[in-house]
Amino acid sequence: MTVFGRRFQPSARALLLTVAAVTVFALLGSWQLERAAYKQALEDRFENRLQQDFQRFDADQPLDDLQYRRLVFNGTYDVERQFLLDNQTYRGRAGYQVLTPLYLRDSDAVLLVNRGWTAWGESRANIPAPQPPVQPGEAAGIVFYPGDPALRLGTYMQGDDWPRLVPYVDMDELQPHVSGRLLPFVLWLSPERPGAYLRAWDPVWLPPEKSRAYALQWFAFAAIAVVLFVILNLRKEE
Repeated sequence: MTVFGRRFQPSARALLLTVAAVTVFALLGSWQLERAAYKQALEDRFENRLQQDFQRFDADQPLDDLQYRRLVFNGTYDVERQFLLDNQTYRGRAGYQVLTPLYLRDSDAVLLVNRGWTAWGESRANIPAPQPPVQPGEAAGIVFYPGDPALRLGTYMQGDDWPRLVPYVDMDELQPHVSGRLLPFVLWLSPERPGAYLRAWDPVWLPPEKSRAYALQWFAFAAIAVVLFVILNLRKEE
């Protein structure tokens, strides 16, 4: 085969390597596009449900369709046994989020309320005492179901005193430390409600645009592999 006056005669090894590389790059690009679509769907659902009004939580209602809904709960905060969600960053600063159990009124259920983020001080040696809730009898916010952590290492809960550090939210691990039935979701306290901690909730850590950019890079690598395959296997006509 002649291309631009040169003979195109690739070896079997070069062909196999190129096909393998293009296949891998194309699969990675497709996976990133799927990730982008998934993140976009999450963001759209989050934004749509933020437009809805707050509703009172009903303990008898199904719990399988509450993700990102804005609900109001009444009860009593347990300020003696609070958890600090460690390794939480905001604009490059290390910090933690304050998780406070709320014992619901006229129920045996316990709601874990995420009251927001604050930065660590100069040292992590002394765990600070959380600020008390501004509205001690009510919590209004966004329902969020925590997913399984990507990595589980070491001891889950640190320390014997309260508050206690936890690396991620695991309802099974937290259940023995509350005296009621822990609900399977966390309430992100609404940013409009008064409180001492920063609340800038977002269900997606990386925006869909990032995944689309990664997909474009992988597809570009596939195209480059094909171009290099052609260029490197062109020989001058004898």
